This record gives sequence, structure tokens and C-alpha cells, in this order.
Amino acid sequence: MQLLILAMLVAGAAAAALERRRIIGLGGHSCTNGSRPYQVALVKDGHIHCGGSLVDRKWVLTAAHCNKDIRSVRVHLGDYNLRTNEGTEQFRRVKNVIVHPEYNRRPRDNDFMLLELDEPAELNNDVKTISLATQCPAPGTKCIMSGWGSITSPQLTFPNELQCVELYSVSQDSCKERYRGLITENMLCAGVEEGGRDSCEGDSGGPLVCDGILQGVVSWGTDVCALPKRPGVYANVCKAVQWVTDTIRDRPN
Repeated sequence: MQLLILAMLVAGAAAAALERRRIIGLGGHSCTNGSRPYQVALVKDGHIHCGGSLVDRKWVLTAAHCNKDIRSVRVHLGDYNLRTNEGTEQFRRVKNVIVHPEYNRRPRDNDFMLLELDEPAELNNDVKTISLATQCPAPGTKCIMSGWGSITSPQLTFPNELQCVELYSVSQDSCKERYRGLITENMLCAGVEEGGRDSCEGDSGGPLVCDGILQGVVSWGTDVCALPKRPGVYANVCKAVQWVTDTIRDRPN
């Protein structure tokens, strides 16, 4: 009997380990090359630091918690495979950093940061700006999260190609129920009930796009990504759109 119990425990532990190693992009895939022309990669020492979105020729919207050593990153526009040169890339440096004035590290409320580029982007088929949400998404809205973050968890595996994963926005009430005491009106949850699809390490600051509009900025989630009934948490763009537009307008060219 003791041997049987031991065998069951070992089998259960092995199953749990396999579950922890699941692919975050399960149901996701490499994005079609050129399909996310607003996508930005913030690269440090040759590795993905965070994602971002081009919201103006000179401005990138990302997450405030990506602020560490942010001036040392290289900003990649029009990139797809971070290990190859496709000829569509534009590279910029960060000229100015503006963190949302009401950003709170715990629990990452108003997790927004604007980066001013040293030179404006040259807009073309591979590099375009994206419009900001002026209305929050209805629950159940289909969205796409994209980035170069890890596709496994808790072990980390970073892809070369930009990844896309289909998620659905979650109601504020449900989001608050899943993360009691941690969710504010400046946050948005998105995921799938069964898990297996999520943003993860390295995706921070990247876009959650619903119906072609930027609705979310990858912010935080559970230590192990893509758990069932634990959607990812995004900074809620509809709550910060005025700050973004005012900040960009008020800065000299």
C-alpha cells in the first residue's frame, strides 16, 4: 500500500511538473510577419527587456515597471525576428522618459510610461502607429496580445519571432474576484478560463489590441503564467488616454 501511495504521489508530481512547463502560446502562434506594425521591442544587451506600442511618430507607450535601465535600451521598430535582419527594422534610442504621475508600484496601479524617441519613426507598411482606446472593452471582447516574452513557464524560453495569442477581456467584477484587493479601475484582465494562453516574462509593456485599438499594456499576473482562471492583468488604456494625448501634445518637438 505504501508503495502504491508513493507511486501515485510521484505520478502526481510529474504531472504537475509537466503542467508547469506548458507552452504559454498554446493556441497562440508566430504572428504573421508585418501584421503588428505598431509593435515595439525594447532590447537590452541583445535580449528582450520589454514590449511597447508606437502611439506617435516620436512616442512609445509601455509599462512603468519597465523603467529599470530604460535609457540603455535599443528601441526596435518594424522588427519581427530579433535574431535576423529583415530590412524592415528601424532603431532608435530613448530621449525622454515620462512615468504616469499616479503610478504605484504596489499593486502596479497606472502602470504606464511614455518613451520619447531620439528621432521620429519613418511610417510605412512595416512601421505604423496605433490608436488608443477611448472606451473600455466589453467583457468577452476578442483581443490579441503580442510580444517576444517567454513561451514556457516557470522555466523561460524566449522565441526569436514575434508571438501572437488570442485572449478575451474579462469583466471587472470577475477580475476583482480572481485577484481580491489587487484590481483597480486602471487595470484590465484578459485571458481564457482554461488557461494555457497568457502574456509572460518579457511581454511587459506590450500591446493588448482589441478590434484594432490599443486597449491594454501588459502589466502583471501570477508567478507561473497561464494558470486556469487566472487571467493576465493589463494597464487599462481607456483610463489613461487623456494623460497620453496631453503629454504628447504638451512636449516640444
